[in-house]
Amino acid sequence: MDGTRANDLFRRLTTFGVLNLLILILIIATISTNGNGIFLGFIIGLGLLVVFYGTTVTIGFAKKRNLYDIRYANLEQFLSTVFYIVGLIQTIVGFLAVEIFLIIQGLLLILLGNSTRKRVSTIRNPQFIQWYNQRPDSEVTLRNEEVYASCPNCDSLLAVIPSLLTKKDRCPNCDGLLVNSIEEE
Repeated sequence: MDGTRANDLFRRLTTFGVLNLLILILIIATISTNGNGIFLGFIIGLGLLVVFYGTTVTIGFAKKRNLYDIRYANLEQFLSTVFYIVGLIQTIVGFLAVEIFLIIQGLLLILLGNSTRKRVSTIRNPQFIQWYNQRPDSEVTLRNEEVYASCPNCDSLLAVIPSLLTKKDRCPNCDGLLVNSIEEE
């Protein structure tokens, strides 16, 4: 993955994560104005806890801290599910109450849930994970006879010993062959 493209993607993922948290805050604020009782207090408390956790995870992800890519993907998956559920409920209530704005809002939340789910698959992509977890060049040390090489299938950066490569060696990321035979080309 090209460094500039990866940085742009990373910036977009972080920005959309912050926007998802803001939308969750708006959903919680909307719920807090509709009713009262212990159940409502529980939902608001749980929502604020998720917002606090989400803020912490988003900051950790933005600073590229270790293992925050996994936490961030899990947070986005959770938010996707919340958006699907709330959107579905709002759409159904909108149809029952013949309230066009509630129907539109529910459908938009369902679309947001779908978009968020797609970003989760991007975060869990092996190339993105490799880019996110890369260490500065000063920390990477190659062993004797190792060289950097890229997989011909997925462009993953690998450390290999050229003299030990065989036609049957496979990439650990995409499981593609590392050595192309001349007959295939």
